[in-house]
Amino acid sequence: MAIVLGLLVALFYGSGDFCGGLAAKRTAAVTVVIGSFALSALLVGATIGVWSLVGSPPPARSSDLWLGVGVGLVGPAAVALLYRGLAMGRMSVVAPITAVVAAIVPLVWALLDGERPSTLALAGVAIALVAIVLVAGAPEHDDHPEDAATAPLAAVVPPAVASGLGFGALFVLLGETGDDAGLWPLLTARPVAVVVTVAAAALIGWRSGSMAGAIVPARVAWPMVAGAGVLDVTANGIYLAATRSGLLSIVAVLSSLYPAATVVLARVVLGERLHRVQVAGLVLAAAGIAAMASG
Repeated sequence: MAIVLGLLVALFYGSGDFCGGLAAKRTAAVTVVIGSFALSALLVGATIGVWSLVGSPPPARSSDLWLGVGVGLVGPAAVALLYRGLAMGRMSVVAPITAVVAAIVPLVWALLDGERPSTLALAGVAIALVAIVLVAGAPEHDDHPEDAATAPLAAVVPPAVASGLGFGALFVLLGETGDDAGLWPLLTARPVAVVVTVAAAALIGWRSGSMAGAIVPARVAWPMVAGAGVLDVTANGIYLAATRSGLLSIVAVLSSLYPAATVVLARVVLGERLHRVQVAGLVLAAAGIAAMASG
């Protein structure tokens, strides 16, 4: 079950990134983050409210709520660093660095915490890490040459690594919540993330003289913003469930395969062609998943 849930996390994260990427083509990226986070906060609150009416949600424990606050603080910083890296350099450099670091952090944490996956499962993890690099880091196509104005590697690597550390920390924080935490960590994470992002956007807007434009997404982008918010918070909820049913070292690596979903959607929806390196990465991903499932 943990394998299936981990793959669903990657699917929803990758699909959310695809929606967020389309929205960012139509409005400022920071407004996409604010809009999607705000919507997901409302969804989590409504879900817990309905749960309270028709069932019996688990009690909110202070430790889980504080872990959610940590997620809310780390998440916007990780996203901002990712956007900065993508703006400075090639996606084929930034994306795999971020994804692999995001997978390695919880993997190391889990191993230090006493998790002991089987040798076959660890081999699958290693294969999956290579697959992440191949899927997210394919060379540019001939008809999409590298921009000569991109920043040098030395300038791109630090924000990419820092972003990966942030996403990895987010995986660890969510994984450390209690087995019966339910959605309570997300109830604190999302509002905190919205406040942090709005504050940063307001500062940017104040400096540029366009406060509303720095916070409110353009109307044309609202459907994609909504899609990003729903998919992202769904991925977070599934991730919480996945860490309850399996090893964090396995679930986090599977979740970090999210670039595969983004790449496939870009191929199906936008007609972007897959590079042979990405195809090889998808094949390796399948092999790694099979090894983890068998182990």
